[in-house]
Amino acid sequence: MRTIARIPVRHAALALAVVVLAPFVPATNARAATTLTFKTDPVLGTLTGVTLNGQTQTTSTTTSLNDFAVKSSGSNAGWNMTVQSVSTGGKSSVFKEYCPNTTCGTDSGPGYVSGGYTLPADSLTLDTSGASMAGGTGTAPSFTCSTSPFCDVDTTTATKVVSATTAASLATWTSSGNSTLTLTTPANLHKLQTGELYEVNLVWTLNSGP
Repeated sequence: MRTIARIPVRHAALALAVVVLAPFVPATNARAATTLTFKTDPVLGTLTGVTLNGQTQTTSTTTSLNDFAVKSSGSNAGWNMTVQSVSTGGKSSVFKEYCPNTTCGTDSGPGYVSGGYTLPADSLTLDTSGASMAGGTGTAPSFTCSTSPFCDVDTTTATKVVSATTAASLATWTSSGNSTLTLTTPANLHKLQTGELYEVNLVWTLNSGP
């Protein structure tokens, strides 16, 4: 499941949103591998706006991860879901200045602005302590970003968000409850030209094995 995290900056206000691009499940030839599909894709919601004040800030938004669903079938080897940022194919693994239109002031688009402003990696973290999964029998898959330090989202290292052991039955498991995204913005965050955003590309991946 590929997503884009966006931070529009207009005047003195800052907000973040995430939109879905496409699902991703790695192919495997292992005989004991579990077959996995997203029945409902993971989607991160719009985050609370931030007023820029020249200081480092953290802004949190609850109910930021939707009720997604994962179907497991075949051989039960357990499974897991990870998230990471990617930079291949013209994407950006950190929040970077992005123009979604043909022009944004003096910048051209659509696309990332060459030499544009960026945010540090690990600016966005996910807390899943209020979330759970249900739908099958046995021991339900567990969220692994439930204790501090919470999971970094905008990092090129795959971060495990959900883990299901072989004690979880083969079934469609659906998440529920609240998750929290926390964005840290630096004191020197630059306000962009009209219509521009800070954007990072994320991928959600289903893998066989807990």
